[in-house]
Amino acid sequence: MSTRALKWISALLPMGFMVGVLYWRFYIVPQARIAEGNLYALVAVALGAVVFSVLVFSVIERREEEIELRGDQLEALHESALALTTELDIQAVLQKVVDLSRALIHSKYGALGVLAPGTQRIEQFITSGLTTEQRARIGAPPTGHGLLGVLIDPDGEPLLINDIRKDPRSAGFPPNHPPMQSLVGVPIRSKGETFGNLYLADKIDMDGPNGDRLINFEEGDRLLLEKFATQAAIAIENAQLYRQTQELAVLQERERFSMDLHDGIMQAVYATGLSLQEAEHSVGEQPETARERIQQVNRDLSQVQRDIRNYILGLRPDRYQDQDLIAGIDLMARELRANTLMEINFDHPRKTSMPALEERQVSQIMHIVREALTNIRKHAHARHIGLDMTVGEGELVLEIRDDGRGFDPSKASEDGGNGLLNMRQRMQSLGGDVNIASAAGQGTRVELSLPLG
Repeated sequence: MSTRALKWISALLPMGFMVGVLYWRFYIVPQARIAEGNLYALVAVALGAVVFSVLVFSVIERREEEIELRGDQLEALHESALALTTELDIQAVLQKVVDLSRALIHSKYGALGVLAPGTQRIEQFITSGLTTEQRARIGAPPTGHGLLGVLIDPDGEPLLINDIRKDPRSAGFPPNHPPMQSLVGVPIRSKGETFGNLYLADKIDMDGPNGDRLINFEEGDRLLLEKFATQAAIAIENAQLYRQTQELAVLQERERFSMDLHDGIMQAVYATGLSLQEAEHSVGEQPETARERIQQVNRDLSQVQRDIRNYILGLRPDRYQDQDLIAGIDLMARELRANTLMEINFDHPRKTSMPALEERQVSQIMHIVREALTNIRKHAHARHIGLDMTVGEGELVLEIRDDGRGFDPSKASEDGGNGLLNMRQRMQSLGGDVNIASAAGQGTRVELSLPLG
């Protein structure tokens, strides 16, 4: 009964009753029995007041019970929604959706049918209320026949059935399936698409003596389950986004590791191999020089091992830890000069005039310089290398030149190498750029430009 109806009844019913009593008193009761009529009128008014009070207060009590029940349901819904937000793993979220919905509506069984993307076929069927042994005895999960298929239909409406056996759409239960009497089901939709369907079976009378008596589902149960399905859709979408983010992070980490392997570890291993070749050629005529080179190779290989560990941890190579950009490039130049016959000159500003660079900027530039120097050693057959660093208006420029045999930059990727591509990607990640100029017999110039500020 609505509040407006109760208000009109509380006003009109007493008035009509009093009019009836007065009419009876003055027009029905004989004048000879006027005293008895007054007494009867008073008794009638008293009884009417009692009946009216009982009627009104019973309605008020029912409304209070409904309000209290609705408040408890909303509180339970809020707690269930909060519980969903604590999970980000998609499978854990799906299982929690089923468990929480079953507790919310006080149902004996619950299930979530996850649809295969772009289809009306159940891909996963997650249950609650069944033991592992019961699930195993039932056999293969359903694919969407019978009442389950009704809700899968894009135009299907939520289900509320209190006698499954009498519904003509029911296809029955498979062998070893526990008997179920009633069913309520709602879709879980996100951004206009149905992710799956949530089903509850056999509502339990929680106020019963044993807590196992089954009662019918009500319309309020369906509405509450629909509200929960909306919250579940948000939680599922968040879990899916989290998983996609994690997958993207893994791919980015693989790409970083691959790039670092190429620009760091592989270059160091290649340089070590060249040192071994040089030691092999000089072992007969210059055994002392060969012995020194072999000792240096052992030290380089030990360094490579440390570098591999640091690359896995996402760190810079050990030999360049705590180095500023000038010191790091100078160390690479001295290492190359010590292991080859090339003349290397490094011109740079005074350290006091260098801008403050982030560790990531220093690391990426040093990777690029190492790639460029290793390429010169491997392919250029150069005798002289020049490195010039300048700091101008809002820009740091580093130029690497050699007098080697040069190459055609437009065909550099045809050999399957990733060096030049990695160099460009690293500078682009810093908002900078790489320009490469080279021609056959004319050497190569690599210019790095990094915006500052």
